[in-house]
Amino acid sequence: MATDDIEITGAEPIEVETAILAARTERLTPLYDAAVKTFVWGFRIGAALLALGVAVALLKGEPLGREADPIAAVLGEVLAGNASGVIDLAILWFMLTPVAATIVAAVSFWRLGDRRYAALSLTVLAILGVSIALALNR
Repeated sequence: MATDDIEITGAEPIEVETAILAARTERLTPLYDAAVKTFVWGFRIGAALLALGVAVALLKGEPLGREADPIAAVLGEVLAGNASGVIDLAILWFMLTPVAATIVAAVSFWRLGDRRYAALSLTVLAILGVSIALALNR
């Protein structure tokens, strides 16, 4: 809904601006809901993986690692039933949750026709990607 679509006659300027803000907020509600769901479920799944890893470590008497395994080794560690692999998977999950939320925001902005914010979301995604790549290649 564009600003031009709102017609309020005989209203004070503050009332017009409030109506415009309310219309924009209503238009963005699906985007907010999708981003919040992505973060909430990302946190829940990551927390469950982390709790599972700690529980496996306690049950098996495995020590917790001081350093995460390389990404290529994580799946093998998980399949082997090692607690450190499950905990490393939780860490990776927590790293990827903001990436997923940024993708959801970019797609939502694109669907709403807001190309500027879609492009800005993709810029944030690129920065996140570079940050993760730098962290993983240390």
